[in-house]
This record gives sequence, C-alpha cells and structure tokens, in this order.
Amino acid sequence: MKRYLILLLVGLFAAGCDYKGKPVEYSGICNKENDKEYIEVVGFFKNNGSAMCSKRGNEPMRCPVHFVDTPDQAKPVMANIDLGSGASSIENVDGKGLTIRDEKKQDVANTDKVKITASVLVFDSPQDPNANYAPCSLTVKKIEKAQ
Repeated sequence: MKRYLILLLVGLFAAGCDYKGKPVEYSGICNKENDKEYIEVVGFFKNNGSAMCSKRGNEPMRCPVHFVDTPDQAKPVMANIDLGSGASSIENVDGKGLTIRDEKKQDVANTDKVKITASVLVFDSPQDPNANYAPCSLTVKKIEKAQ
C-alpha cells in the first residue's frame, strides 16, 4: 500500500510540473485578460549575465531578465526566472555570470529563440508610452528552445 501511495504522489508531483498556457503573440502578452493567467509565448532573452535577484515571501529566489520579441527590440518585458541549477532556471556560473537553462538543462544563449510558459502580472497603473519596459511582468515556469 505504501508503494502505491508513493507512486501516486510522485505521479501527481511530476504532472504538476508540466505547465501549460494559452498561446499568445508577443504583442498580446500584457493584455488585461492575461493577468494572473499562464501563457505560452515565443521570443528571446536578453541576458547580460547579472541581475538583482530577490525573494518575496515563500516564493523562490528569482532573477529578472529582459524578454523580447526580436533580439534587437528596445522595449522588453521583465521575465523573472527561478534561481537554481535545475530545469527552466537561471544559475550563477563562475566565470560566465547568470546562465539560463531550458527544460532539458541546456544553456540558453541570447540568440536562441525560446518558447516560455509563464504567469503574467499586468500592472494596474497606466503605463507611460515613453517607458523603457512593457506594462507587465512574467514569472517563467518553463523554457523550451523553439524553431
């Protein structure tokens, strides 16, 4: 009986880690209907190797990284990635700085097109059209390399 209970718990845990989201175009990330929802979107990280990682409450330590539609885009969305050494995370690697890893634990370069699954937080206050950032932020749960 214990064996079946353990297998059930392991199965539930593994199933809970496979995040699914509503596919959206990059331009629609910050739409109000996406607030507090999971989305899937394709783009690129602009990782400069350092970030001000922080922790809120019981959440894991997360590091903000710019996420853009094209590598030369100037107005990014902030994507918060869990700090750690596992899949779909960011890790401080000696000599390389912060390194993003996909779901297969492979390094993600700024030139790699990725599909991320993330929860969205749309800001309530009106956004200044001249602001340097999009009016929302993402909490990344899954990173996959895209074609």
